[in-house]
Amino acid sequence: MIRRPRMTGLRQISAATMLLGSLWLTGCATQTNLPGGNGNDAAEAYTRLGVAYLERNNLSRAMNALDRALEIDSQDAEALQAMAMVHQRQGEAELADETFRRAVDADPSFTRARNNYAAFLYDRGRLTEACEQLEQAARDTQYDNRGQLFANLGQCRFEMGDIEAARENLARAQAIAPRRSRSYLLLAELEYAEGNLERAEQQLETYMRLAGPRTEALRLARDIARERGDSATASFYADQLE
Repeated sequence: MIRRPRMTGLRQISAATMLLGSLWLTGCATQTNLPGGNGNDAAEAYTRLGVAYLERNNLSRAMNALDRALEIDSQDAEALQAMAMVHQRQGEAELADETFRRAVDADPSFTRARNNYAAFLYDRGRLTEACEQLEQAARDTQYDNRGQLFANLGQCRFEMGDIEAARENLARAQAIAPRRSRSYLLLAELEYAEGNLERAEQQLETYMRLAGPRTEALRLARDIARERGDSATASFYADQLE
């Protein structure tokens, strides 16, 4: 089976959120800069600040801000899932697991937290649990990145050896987000692993039209050509990898 690729996790925060985070950075030392009289607003502000620090990989300041948010509201799912990612980056797997669970328990409809939790579980080889989280997340028909969820679920099912479920979920990803390239590469890798060279080549061609000749695509194209016995084409792709 192909090596396990990383699953897509934390989204990039928007430019507006980055700007707001920058504004908070200038005054985070004093509580007077926080919204007054409304605990929910203060918790949200500290959470945004923590996420901004997390995006900059400033883990100590991220933790401080998120601690403040959770002091105000211990069930703030956004703060909990951001704190889980801080623990994850610090190598505190048990704390990360516990905090991800708290986040999805606090808000079972928090789809992004489920996707991030699934990525954490997947990276630790806990595939059954990862797939379960993704199955629940994919039920959210309003989620902006639902195509990504199905691509992740297809990848997870493929890793578990459930080929038909993997195909089905990757096809769903393509139907929902036909311009997102990742599902085509994953399906190309699946078909290649299953010995379906023509299907693999078709998926790979679509991927390369969308994403260009990236290393993993060139490597797969070389391998497909070798399996076909097309040494000239295999050499062509091999040369591009050097």
